[in-house]
Amino acid sequence: MKKKFIQILIFALLVGAVIWAGKGIFKYNVFSTHDGDHHIARIFDVIQTAKEGQFPLRWAGSLNYFCGAPIYNFFYPLIYYLSVAVYPFTKDVIFTLKIINFLSLLLGTLFFYFWIKEETNKELAAIGGALTYLYAPYRFSLIFVRGSPEYLAYAVLPIVLFFYALCFNSNGKRFMVYAFLASLMGAVLTISHNFAAMFLMPIILVYLIIKLRLHKFNLQKVIWIAFSFLASFGMGSFFIGPALTEQKFTQIGLNFIQWREHFPTFGQLLKSNWEYFYSSLGTVNDGMSFMLGYAQWLIIGIAGIFFVCQVYFFIRNKSKFWDFIEGNVWIIFFFLGSLFTIYLILPISIPLWEKIRPLQEIQFSWRLLGVGIFTTSSLFSFMLAKIKSKYVYLIIFIGVSFLTVIGTRNFMLPQPISVEDLYKYDDFEKLHQHRYSTTTLGDDVISPNAVKACWFSTPVISTNNNEDLSSRIVERDNTFGSVKFLIDKNKIKGNKIIIGLGYFSDIHTVSLNGKSTDYTDCGGLVCFNTDKTRNGENLVSWKVGQSRIEKIFNYLALTFFLIWLIILIIYLTGINKNRKKLISFLLAITVFTLYIFFRSYNLPGRLGFGWDQERDAVTVSNILAGKLTLLGPRVQGPSGFFLPPYFFYILTPFYLLTGLNPIATNVFIIFWSTLFFGVSYLVLSRVFDKKMALIFLALWAVNPLSVSVDTIAWNPVVVPLLFISLIYLIYLYLKKIKAKYIFLAGIIFGMGLSSHLQFLFIAPMFAPLLIDIFKCKKYKHFILLILGSVIPFVPILFFDLRHNFLNLNLIAGFTKSVGEGVGRVLMVWERVSSFMVGGSPSVLLAITIYLFVSVGLFVTATRIKDIVQRRVLFGLGSVWVASLPLFYILIKSPSEYYFNYLLVPFLVLISILLKNLKRFGLFALILIMLYFGVCSLPLLRDVSLSLREKDRAVGLLKEITKNSSPFNISFDVPFNEDTGFRYLLKFHKVGHSGSANDPLIEFVIPRQKRVTTFSFGQLGIYVPPVWLKNNWPEKSK
Repeated sequence: MKKKFIQILIFALLVGAVIWAGKGIFKYNVFSTHDGDHHIARIFDVIQTAKEGQFPLRWAGSLNYFCGAPIYNFFYPLIYYLSVAVYPFTKDVIFTLKIINFLSLLLGTLFFYFWIKEETNKELAAIGGALTYLYAPYRFSLIFVRGSPEYLAYAVLPIVLFFYALCFNSNGKRFMVYAFLASLMGAVLTISHNFAAMFLMPIILVYLIIKLRLHKFNLQKVIWIAFSFLASFGMGSFFIGPALTEQKFTQIGLNFIQWREHFPTFGQLLKSNWEYFYSSLGTVNDGMSFMLGYAQWLIIGIAGIFFVCQVYFFIRNKSKFWDFIEGNVWIIFFFLGSLFTIYLILPISIPLWEKIRPLQEIQFSWRLLGVGIFTTSSLFSFMLAKIKSKYVYLIIFIGVSFLTVIGTRNFMLPQPISVEDLYKYDDFEKLHQHRYSTTTLGDDVISPNAVKACWFSTPVISTNNNEDLSSRIVERDNTFGSVKFLIDKNKIKGNKIIIGLGYFSDIHTVSLNGKSTDYTDCGGLVCFNTDKTRNGENLVSWKVGQSRIEKIFNYLALTFFLIWLIILIIYLTGINKNRKKLISFLLAITVFTLYIFFRSYNLPGRLGFGWDQERDAVTVSNILAGKLTLLGPRVQGPSGFFLPPYFFYILTPFYLLTGLNPIATNVFIIFWSTLFFGVSYLVLSRVFDKKMALIFLALWAVNPLSVSVDTIAWNPVVVPLLFISLIYLIYLYLKKIKAKYIFLAGIIFGMGLSSHLQFLFIAPMFAPLLIDIFKCKKYKHFILLILGSVIPFVPILFFDLRHNFLNLNLIAGFTKSVGEGVGRVLMVWERVSSFMVGGSPSVLLAITIYLFVSVGLFVTATRIKDIVQRRVLFGLGSVWVASLPLFYILIKSPSEYYFNYLLVPFLVLISILLKNLKRFGLFALILIMLYFGVCSLPLLRDVSLSLREKDRAVGLLKEITKNSSPFNISFDVPFNEDTGFRYLLKFHKVGHSGSANDPLIEFVIPRQKRVTTFSFGQLGIYVPPVWLKNNWPEKSK
């Protein structure tokens, strides 16, 4: 109890010390710093940029006077990510910045204490180091004078060291968790501040090397620590990589400040006046303090004396050299580190700076004062921990702690904004001169070809001959925009159209009249050739994304993070202790990666948005509006009967999450695919074994039919998952003979049938189960099966009761309208079976596959010793054999997708056969996967009339009709090709009148059949020339 009370008291003391040190942050509504205004401007920008969905942050679209600049690509983005996180709670940009300032002091102090406590197990040593780390002139200068986010680096550094200290003092699962947390916080450190991280990461590296030497870890732990450190750079590479490799696309570093003129004197390090101006050339007119700190100098002096005494005792006692070094290693390291840091700050080190170019890039040697504060504070703590005399210990602790607080008492207050400028912060966005500037020194973040930055007067659209064109901004925000403009090619002299958009290589996607167009750099602005425009009305749109280089490093950072998650799962679950489980897990991860790639890559371009998707979207939007429904999808077109509405309700959360955006179908596909993978692995592992489950999923991952089935956002997509679930419940019933399993199997069957009619043909799966039921006269179980199957249809029954059995009559009519001739089934089966194996359609192939799988499933069933597995395979064989006869009997004109469910028994058989072939089976599996993968690659391409294509077309229509005169919309398209557009028009709020008297804007498919105004692949939009002319700009705006 006493120990807890002391801990609470220490915690309160440290928090109180931080509150006292940071009280000046909240003294004024806003205070003056060197860079504060620039950060306020950037935070205003980043909040909007984040709302627009850019992640990772790259582009500051409102800066550079709306031309934009890649600020977050090069300048310490941690503060901006934190601002995005904090702002929703404060709703005030300046107060957000204050909260981050204060938290940097609080976290840095607390974690410095935690780190030293973990290293030394000495309370006073940890408290003393934390206080000297907090009450340091340079730490206050960063917040109150410079306003530099460098303070975040010094807040994160102790957190990294604390987790590494825990890591070295732990084993097993905790070791891995702490190694991950240290690595993660190391990644945060790499994005906290460019130059601070450049010096702090090497300090961490040396710290780790010393710790490894002291702990004498085995090779495995050494490798994990090394990986942890390297992974910090890996996870931070999304910023580090582009910042280094894309700097050549800007003017950063082209004009170094005269770094030789910014070395402070030794006297300035000892004592210099606390002022709020800048570092001037030379030292005479310096307007800011470069003090290391009275307490810090005292620490160095005491450490020198302490070190001399230790050397004396070492010589007198004739101790071993390495024992002496190991016993005083931290004092030596931080003492020498402090002296070397001071050396680098002073002019005496200029020869070294001249030889090492990266040093020159930090511009000001006094930036290393932060490193000096850290090393001296650490030195103080480790030195205290070594002092054995309580009296000396207390005297030094009290003396240094008192001096560190008293010595900085005048440094904790900010400089208020002058009365003349205070009004600018009442409405920073409208009144402050820096709100829309580049916010960088010398505007160095702009393109190398730019002579100067943009200005408010920079035209939105012009030519390279300085000709302003008649234009009107349709919409413009930080990461996207579109502009209407008029061009008369007979009058203009320029051959380039220049957009008022800052150029940065490969980051923009520019479209002209709906078509993607190449662009180049014209004096720092985006431009394209005039020959790509048409005479008269044009629309140019752009969107800021991620360059190829940025994407590579984004994926690299994500890969390191995912590797860490996989490692944590392996160690926290104990998989690492079992070699077979470890291999199985890693194979599962590999298969899942391949599987999810084929189901997520380029989804918007692969997914359609036709009749089914529009129906689902409209119904879901009605549900979210409070109009619940008892009816689900309709079978066999507009005249068919209805199924229950469960699929609509499954889709509802995804449309809610995306604000009714059709992109919800993409999210649903990825979610459902992930769910299918997990459930299938668990089910097949239990019904058969893990090896068979992995083979099945490996085949499913790349099979062309499965890839096609899994990437169509409509109700049949749920069938495979429900089929797998049904297999499991039948397996459980056959194994345990419990009524609950047959009831649940009935519900799953009813849910499957509610999703799509093809599930009816899975009914033969119950054959082995029904044989047992009737053989053992368990008629109650049969009743439970029927009851479970009926329950999902309760909503439809309610509907029929209210509508004179309308749906029942439609079903009766459907069953009577069966077609004639076996050819109608075989013709479809030819195409499905060929798609299933990646071959060309043929009757011979179709019959061969049908007979092979029919015989294969039953023969395999007879050879399996496990009776339950045998019956499951017998059920799957019954499903396969009965498929074609049932289609012939029940379905008038089956479509290909009606056979989707047969992929499950087909791949189950192939998986079992490959597993039984052992090594040759592995070789065969790889060959089959390669073949299937090649067959599936075309499925990754854009499809005609994709969701992306339709959405872009309607989005463009929204842009050109914004604030326009009335118009109506029609469709010049083949039958049923107008689907999807009406929902998109409503979603994008394209306000067409619906009046036959208004000009008609037409969607044309295919666009080649007539003249169109805008085109998107096979889709065109025709806009009447008169309406277009009347609604295009006449004056530049």
